[in-house]
Amino acid sequence: MASNHPTQAQPAKDSAQQEEEKLADALYHLNQLHLQLRRLRSALPRMLEPLNTKQPSPEAMYAAFMQSVDSTTKELGSFRDALGSPETKAIWNRVNASQKRDPKGIKQWRAVDDPFWGDPDRKRMKTE
Repeated sequence: MASNHPTQAQPAKDSAQQEEEKLADALYHLNQLHLQLRRLRSALPRMLEPLNTKQPSPEAMYAAFMQSVDSTTKELGSFRDALGSPETKAIWNRVNASQKRDPKGIKQWRAVDDPFWGDPDRKRMKTE
């Protein structure tokens, strides 16, 4: 006869599943930060591009340059905000606590572990 009462194994499974979802969310967030950082590596060349192209007038060159500086400043501000967000701080606090508990327990990540890590359009994979 089936019982409608939850067993002891069920809460543990739910807890493990919630933990795994939290870790997946944290990895997704860190991946988004990394993609923003990679984009910022090309900020200076993109910012200076209007100075390297022929412009119809000095005013047009100055306007294009200021527009590129403004967009780069916004990107940098967005990255800075994301880096200082409470979610990011919570992730780093968790990492530091885990590393203190088991300093050799964190396996180093390699790009070959996830061949699609740099794809910003990839949807987060759900584990089953």
